[in-house]
Amino acid sequence: MQDVVTQGVQVDNVAPVATGKFEAIIAWIKAMWDKIDIKKWSEEIGGSSSMAVQAAIYFGLGFAFGFLFKKYFKFIFFTLLFAMVIVLVLEYNNVVAIDWKALNIFLGLDPATDFGVLLNNSFEWIKQNLVIFISGTVGFLIGYKLG
Repeated sequence: MQDVVTQGVQVDNVAPVATGKFEAIIAWIKAMWDKIDIKKWSEEIGGSSSMAVQAAIYFGLGFAFGFLFKKYFKFIFFTLLFAMVIVLVLEYNNVVAIDWKALNIFLGLDPATDFGVLLNNSFEWIKQNLVIFISGTVGFLIGYKLG
């Protein structure tokens, strides 16, 4: 133990602080966190801080989906496949009647919409939200890799 003088006040019997690897890492992380300025970065690439926040949210969601996708893919795939087969068999045997036009309207699609129109709309959304799309895709890939 040693005596320490802090801002003119003497404090007795203070143990010396050991600066180990952990403390050095924490100090480095704090220094890097202080240097991070999302608003400045986003303005440099021509965006806004809200776009950076959106990209971070999509990255997090993509990461979560990628992580869970790798962990539970087989279960989810076979469960959905089984459910689809059951519904199609029930519809074929006229036990259940599915109004596909009403389902399209419920999903917000034009009843006359086909797959090509949906594909074109998807690509248009990707073009308009490229940063968010890339952020979500990178998050998914990283989550899949770590899952």
